[in-house]
Amino acid sequence: MYFKSMQRFWTNIIGFFLILIFIGLAVNLGRIQIVEHDKYVKLAKAQQSKKVKLSARRGLILDRNGRKLAESLRVGSVYADPSAIKDVYEITRHLSKVLKLNSSKLSQKLKKDKKFVWIKRKISDEELKEINKLSLQGVYIEYEYNRFYQNGQLGSHVIGFTDIDEKGLEGIELSCNQVLSGDPGYKMILRDAQQSHILTPDIEMQFPQHGDNVMLTIDSHIQRFTEEELDNLCKTWLPVSATAVVMDTTTGEILAMANRPAYDPNNVKKYPSLARKNLAITDYYEPGSMIKPIVLAGVFENKLASPDDVIDCENGKYVMGKRILHDSHRYDTLTVSEIITHSSNIGMAKLGMLMGIERMYNHLEQFNFGNRFGIELSGEQEGIFRPLKSWSKQFSLVSVSIGHEIAATPLQFITIFCSIANGGHLLKPRIIKSIIGNDGKVKEEYKGPEIIRRVMSEEVARDLLNPILVDAVRNGTGKKAFLTEYEVAGKTGTSQKINKADGRYSHNKYIGSFVAYAPAENPRICVLVMVDEPKNGAYYGGTVAAPAVGEIIKKSLRYLNVEPMKLKMAMH
Repeated sequence: MYFKSMQRFWTNIIGFFLILIFIGLAVNLGRIQIVEHDKYVKLAKAQQSKKVKLSARRGLILDRNGRKLAESLRVGSVYADPSAIKDVYEITRHLSKVLKLNSSKLSQKLKKDKKFVWIKRKISDEELKEINKLSLQGVYIEYEYNRFYQNGQLGSHVIGFTDIDEKGLEGIELSCNQVLSGDPGYKMILRDAQQSHILTPDIEMQFPQHGDNVMLTIDSHIQRFTEEELDNLCKTWLPVSATAVVMDTTTGEILAMANRPAYDPNNVKKYPSLARKNLAITDYYEPGSMIKPIVLAGVFENKLASPDDVIDCENGKYVMGKRILHDSHRYDTLTVSEIITHSSNIGMAKLGMLMGIERMYNHLEQFNFGNRFGIELSGEQEGIFRPLKSWSKQFSLVSVSIGHEIAATPLQFITIFCSIANGGHLLKPRIIKSIIGNDGKVKEEYKGPEIIRRVMSEEVARDLLNPILVDAVRNGTGKKAFLTEYEVAGKTGTSQKINKADGRYSHNKYIGSFVAYAPAENPRICVLVMVDEPKNGAYYGGTVAAPAVGEIIKKSLRYLNVEPMKLKMAMH
């Protein structure tokens, strides 16, 4: 009897606890099914599926004729899910061999408590084939895009480059990054218990929105001519750097922009930071004698002198109080035209003094000295144009007249000089021609020219300055840019660099430059070349820069099918 009662007691106790357990399970199941339903659905989906990014293809960068300068090509990248890897040693052995990776570092990656780690991004086609052959558990391929620059160094300072995620870092790649980038998409991939992918017809997916294309004003042929001449120049004169810009005189479009040293955007890390600088917009220089025609425009506009007026050039030495001004050659007297032809500092100083400080300041201010032009590239500098109150009454007027106490970037100065070539208008420089959608339709198109303001009359530009600049090439300091096929109009410049240590002008470091347009009777292009610290015994702009300008003009006009002057004369 006692035994039966004890048995019944324990049966009731066990039954009671079983009921409690079942109640607990029911409550917990209710909590999971009802209260925390969404949480566990998400957890299940996370285990069973994965959201894979679908990269957007970055837009093309094209030259003005539609030639590709930069494009994105589809490549494979290797990643792993460490939680799905059973034999880390075996996976490490295979991957390190095929992808040429450090095995100890790779092993540490694969042992991490993560579901995603990059192994190697943007691998070669050969590496991709080998990885696919191996079919390693927990190792996957994700397809993305890799930026490729098919012309290597050509136009690198304009085009720029991207990082591994195709984010623009310099050049057009940076300034137009938002236009080029596009928006990525995604797709959901289901996985079984072994973490293998399962394809289903109703897969959730959002297609990527590919980036738009940017068409530049650059002509890749003229860019190539320009860079070839810079290379030839650098071999001869061994400068610290050299810069060239080619501009369409009628529209302000940049046809070429180049610097030396240069770099290959496909292998950016191999080059020093100096090689990546677009010196045409980031560095400014005193223009030296190149400014003389711009100053002379003010003299002519104010009717202070005429081309045939004779100026005493003091036989090469002009004492101005504590300052002594010299010419490279001794001239007794020169006409106003000859002052430009022979680049007389003394003659130009006297012409500048006719203007007076305030009138000179107002004249140069309208050319936009000291201001950015707003070209579609990052890093453009302002140059130097001090406010009138900072000008020295004793020296500034003379200094500015011969290109000192004022500084401009190569882009700024060629833009300013083009105002002579086009008949007196200051145009806004441009380097983007249009934005083309990824469907091939033009979304935005530049229709120029964009005139900032008129800076001189057509009479001063065409009738007075143009013949003077032609003579400067025929008979003056720009002789080495003379061409038999085309009439060239231009001006040399040679300026001393300023020593950073003491702020004084150096006696052994110079910048030689030359700017010219052609054909003089109907200008099509303007070319500026600037050579920083040339060596091998020469530094004058007429020697180190003018020959390159002449060659760039000749090759470019031939390419543009501009009739040579002799042929035109024969036909008439």
